[in-house]
Amino acid sequence: MLSKNKQTIISLIIFSFIILAGTLFINTAESSAAEPNLYWGSRGDAVVEVQQALNNRGYWCGSTDGILGPKTYNALINFQKNAKITVDGIVGPQTRQALGLDSRSAEVSRGSRTMTMVATGYCPCAKCNYPYAGQPSYLGYPLGRGIIAVDPNVIPMGTRLYVEGYGSGIAADQGNAIKGMRLDLCFDSHQQALSWGVKTVKVTIQ
Repeated sequence: MLSKNKQTIISLIIFSFIILAGTLFINTAESSAAEPNLYWGSRGDAVVEVQQALNNRGYWCGSTDGILGPKTYNALINFQKNAKITVDGIVGPQTRQALGLDSRSAEVSRGSRTMTMVATGYCPCAKCNYPYAGQPSYLGYPLGRGIIAVDPNVIPMGTRLYVEGYGSGIAADQGNAIKGMRLDLCFDSHQQALSWGVKTVKVTIQ
């Protein structure tokens, strides 16, 4: 028969082991659920989100192609320097939080799939693009059907959209008059833009 003291010690050891095992399980589960770090060469939607966030803050990394290459890396380094966080060119929890890309904000973004907006039309002509005639869109794409001007505070640059009555396009341009829940849809001709006029439409994030 074990003495009461020995039984108490054994019970404490077993209890401590259970607590330790539970803590390890929780930490492992949290670690596996966390967003993975992004490095040079990383690809995918997570990189697109980073590129959009950098472009919106003025740290130009080119088109949002989902590849963490030299342009995105240099933009990331400059952002980290100015944000006074660890400068390593890696998108980890600290950088993700500084960019506003923590998991909570990402869930909100993914939940906002459709919205009602006011849409106008424009075209590549000098009149529609004064004083920037002949220049490409904000993201560097040639102006034409499918290029959509947005307020980047509402819809991030590079976002793929479907606009009721217009079709698919990309948020690749900006304009001084395009603020809040407004869009400016690019058409191939000035007459097409005039024919569109001003419409209230449903906009779906693709």
